[in-house]
Amino acid sequence: MDNVIWLIDDDASVRESLVFLFTGMNWHVEPYDSIAAFTAAQGAEKSLIGCLLLDMRMPGKGGLAWLEEGAWPWPLLPVILMTGHGTIDACRRAFHNGVFEFFTKPLDADRLIESITAALTESQRRLGVWQEATRVRARFEQLTTREHEVLQALMEGSSNKAVAARLNLSPRTVEAHRAAVFAKLGVSSLVQAIREYDKLQSV
Repeated sequence: MDNVIWLIDDDASVRESLVFLFTGMNWHVEPYDSIAAFTAAQGAEKSLIGCLLLDMRMPGKGGLAWLEEGAWPWPLLPVILMTGHGTIDACRRAFHNGVFEFFTKPLDADRLIESITAALTESQRRLGVWQEATRVRARFEQLTTREHEVLQALMEGSSNKAVAARLNLSPRTVEAHRAAVFAKLGVSSLVQAIREYDKLQSV
């Protein structure tokens, strides 16, 4: 998947100058004049990568207000917020809502390019984590309810004998479930199974 700079600013002159700057860096830019136009274009797509360069104040809904609405729907997409009306409080609120970087206008082109480069790298890192978690989740979804119960008890530190007593099973049956879990997860030990489980919690 290729990185894209998603640019949202209601000022046409800002959009034009930034598109010119970014295309000169051989970056793919998708400019929008409002948050509504951006969200309408993306629909239900959640796996956007690259970075979002977002103006803080715009007619209708501004960037900071949008970020403060709730859970961010594009977890792979770092957000760089820019504004011509920067305050310490706005900066604090921006970072509290997970903004990758905060810029005041007029923009420093060199610093902006440096920050976007870092954001694109971060987006690719998040993509790798997400793809790995997706792979692992598919394997865990193969487990039966009983296999989930056995694995959960084992991860809590219970022995096969204790799991058998807890679930009213024979030790031999627990061992069979344990072997089936390891086979489905593609692991050979409980330690490896726990590591796979932890990957799901990191996303």
